[in-house]
Order: sequence, then structure tokens, then C-alpha cells
Amino acid sequence: MHFHSGDGTGFEEPSEDDFALIRRMSPPDNEMPAPVAISTLLARTDEVAIALIGAQVFTNGVRFELAVRLRSEPRGTMAQRSYALLNGYPAEDSDESLLLGLEFADGRTVMNVPDPGFRAMPAAGAPDQPMLSMAGGGGGGRSFDQSFWLTPLPPAGPLLVVCAWTAVGIGETRTTLDGTAIAEAGARAVTLWAPSPPDPEGPVEPPVPKVPEGGWFAAVVRAGRGTDGSPG
Repeated sequence: MHFHSGDGTGFEEPSEDDFALIRRMSPPDNEMPAPVAISTLLARTDEVAIALIGAQVFTNGVRFELAVRLRSEPRGTMAQRSYALLNGYPAEDSDESLLLGLEFADGRTVMNVPDPGFRAMPAAGAPDQPMLSMAGGGGGGRSFDQSFWLTPLPPAGPLLVVCAWTAVGIGETRTTLDGTAIAEAGARAVTLWAPSPPDPEGPVEPPVPKVPEGGWFAAVVRAGRGTDGSPG
């Protein structure tokens, strides 16, 4: 992540608030998580099944995987938009998106799409406000898997998971997980070393790979063409 200085002269070091917010946006890279065995169906019809599988618990949150299985491979427009709709991306018809929400035992809530008040990214000064974000995934055809990152850790007590996907005939469903087991697992996560702030200059550009001489790759490089065949 880049941090631009206010005077337009380049980059500046992230503030403590910036650093705190960045650490909330994804699982910490200086920890090894503790696993929690979870495998539960959130919703199922004759054509679609949605399950929550596994959890990796860190000191400040939990990463879990949402597994979606379709009985028939989607066709037409739905085939092109399935992955986006699974992840809560905006759709022409908001009823098409898969909705995922969680409610902590103390009443705090969060969901995978902005609420009507557009409570977007939590402020760094509000570490107790839950945040739910995508953390990698993929799929196609009849199978999709998407990881989500939830921070902070839920408190002890029931953790309610609410799911709906009306585009495929799934109304609102509610599933209760053991939030206490997740909260307690946070104490078993291993901190490897102190967290480091991100490089304000951004990631280092990877070196250009060396290609064998006299072959196709060398000819393409010599011709100055990109990987898509267009002039470089």
C-alpha cells in the first residue's frame, strides 16, 4: 500500500493509525494461526449448497472459507457473473448477490456488502468495530471457494452466521457457531516476531527473468513484444 505525502513530493511513512488500520485489513503475516474444526452447511436446496469450512484463528481475527457447490453448471449471463455475485460485488439487481453476515454474542454485526448507511472501512480508532473482507479464493463451473477475514475475534458465546442468496432460491438462513471455541483459539496463535510496517515505496519490482538464447522466448523478447503479442 502506498502513502502519498500531502505536498505531492512523494511518499511518506504511514502513521500509527495507518499501520493499525492496515493490520486489520488482512490476517497478520507475523503469526501462525490456530485451527478450529468447522464444517457446517449454511444453506441447501436441490441445486445449491453453501457451507462454512474450517477456521484459522489469529490473535486479532479469524479466516474462514465459504464453499459453494452448484448441481448444474450455470449458463448464459449467470455463468459470467457467478463469481462476482458470490462475493457480494454490486449487481444490477441487488437480490442476485450472495449475502453473508455475522452477529457477535454482544450484538455487534458485520456483513460482506455495505449497509444502507455505507459504513465502509472502519476507522483506525474503532478497533472493536467488526470488519469482514475477502481474503482470496477462486472457482468456476460447479465449485466456488472464497476465504473471508473477520476482525476482531468474536467474544465468547454464540456466533450467528446469516446467509441469503435469493438469485438461486435461498432465503435468509441462520446458523449458530461456537464463538467461545474461536475466541479461545486466538490465545493459541503463535506470534513469530514483532509486526513490521509496510514499505511506503510499495513492493519491489521483480527482476526480468533470463530466457534461453536461440529459442522462441528469446525471439519474442528481441522483437520487443509483450506477452499478449502486442508491440512492447
